[in-house]
Amino acid sequence: MTRLMMAASAAALLAGTAQAEDRGMEFRFGVTAHDLADHVEDGPNLTAEILFGSPDFLSAIWSPRPYVYGSFNTNGLTNFGSAGLAWNIPLTERLNFEIKEGLSYNDGVVDIDQNAPASDPNRIRLATTRALMGSHILFHTTLGLDYDINERWAVGAYYEHISHGQILASGRNQALDNAGVRLSYRFGR
Repeated sequence: MTRLMMAASAAALLAGTAQAEDRGMEFRFGVTAHDLADHVEDGPNLTAEILFGSPDFLSAIWSPRPYVYGSFNTNGLTNFGSAGLAWNIPLTERLNFEIKEGLSYNDGVVDIDQNAPASDPNRIRLATTRALMGSHILFHTTLGLDYDINERWAVGAYYEHISHGQILASGRNQALDNAGVRLSYRFGR
């Protein structure tokens, strides 16, 4: 899945060489289905995000917008926050493709205690009810499709993946895959 995400990222960046319009500051609120790939953790996540206008010095890499994002699990399982860059690629006058790359921090379970006996109830509970992330610091990749209702409001659907990809850590890497919908409001456009 990581290779697919990297290939999609490269294709999107190459396709987006045209200068995107200045989109200014944007606030998003959404909800995602949690842990779609492994189905170990459950409960929807509530999400909030702020995107900023692209600073001039990022024009050399197709003017991405910096973002800050939070995803909060309603069942008290893995939450995470991330920051990074978001590239917007207009597909039509109202339809936009977005790819985001960043780093995230999660409060999930890194791994089970390998020294605990296999029959340890806590080890069994963690192995069967929690995604074992491998690291608290992970990459955050998002692919989204947004429809502009008007100049201020947009609705969209997106898929996100957090993982260390055997780059930020080694060993355990169950990762999380979430998909959801979001509502966006743009300021000062």
